[in-house]
Amino acid sequence: MKVFLVVSREYDQNAYCCFDPETREGVIIDPGFNCEGIVSFLNTERIAVKAILLTHGHFDHIMSTRRVSDFTKAELYAHRLESELLADPLTNMSEASGNGRMSLCAEKQLEDGDGIRFGNETLRVIHTPGHTPGGVCFYSESDKIIFTGDTLFWETVGRTDLPFGDGYTLTRSINDRLLTLPEETIVYPGHGRPTDIRHEAMIHSRIV
Repeated sequence: MKVFLVVSREYDQNAYCCFDPETREGVIIDPGFNCEGIVSFLNTERIAVKAILLTHGHFDHIMSTRRVSDFTKAELYAHRLESELLADPLTNMSEASGNGRMSLCAEKQLEDGDGIRFGNETLRVIHTPGHTPGGVCFYSESDKIIFTGDTLFWETVGRTDLPFGDGYTLTRSINDRLLTLPEETIVYPGHGRPTDIRHEAMIHSRIV
């Protein structure tokens, strides 16, 4: 699996274009503000996008969703417990962001353990509530990489003071669902630099 990072200057948010280099089929994860960067990459590399995947529904991860969907004709995938937050501009905070109101409805509602296939690649859904109720991570067992959204970052974790956040639940998600993955697993977070499970297991034992 090839991974291309598209950073939005707003909030240092990371969107990812993941694709099979043989078939040129791929997915977009968390299209934030940098629609132009995403579309430019898709055009240059001639990627056929099979799905737009959301780790969660906060405004900084979803603002280009409609434009990317219009360009790619791909359906939106999100966990079923994220429906309320995605639909409500108040709780997804798009209304207060100054970037316009955003209300979305996922065509495909995900569940824990679902597999998302594109070309010869598969991403598995790991439900990691806490930052939001329907927060998920997308894990490639074969490539040992995981996209963690705002659940786990380099040497820190996601906020729980936003609507529907829950600190205890987030801690359980990280300890039970993420830090049990193979140590060599590369972590691609929703903001900031990549890390790996080995490093975060060591750091997390000190900060949680």
